[in-house]
Amino acid sequence: MRARCGRCGTGFEVMAPGRYACPACGVTNEVRGPGGGGPGPGPRPQDMVPPAPPPEAPSRRTKCPDAECGFSFIVGDVSVAPCPMCGADVATGRGA
Repeated sequence: MRARCGRCGTGFEVMAPGRYACPACGVTNEVRGPGGGGPGPGPRPQDMVPPAPPPEAPSRRTKCPDAECGFSFIVGDVSVAPCPMCGADVATGRGA
C-alpha cells in the first residue's frame, strides 16, 4: 500500500493501516484502510462528549377555581399558591 506524507508530500510504502513516520521529514502520518475511515484508533476518550441528561418533566398545571378568572398556571410542590391573574389563593393538593 502506498501512502503520502501530509506535510511534505513524499510517497512511501506501508504494509497496512496504522501510524508511520515519513522517511523524508519524520512527521507521523496515520494511514487508514481503503474505505478511508477505518480501521484506526477511533475517537479519543477526551474528545467524546457525554450525552446530555434527560430533561425534567414539567410541573402540572393548576386552574384558578374562581369562576370569573379560571386562569391556568404551573405551580411547584406547594399546598397553596396565589393565582397570578386575580390573586386568589388556590389549593393545589400538593406539598406539605
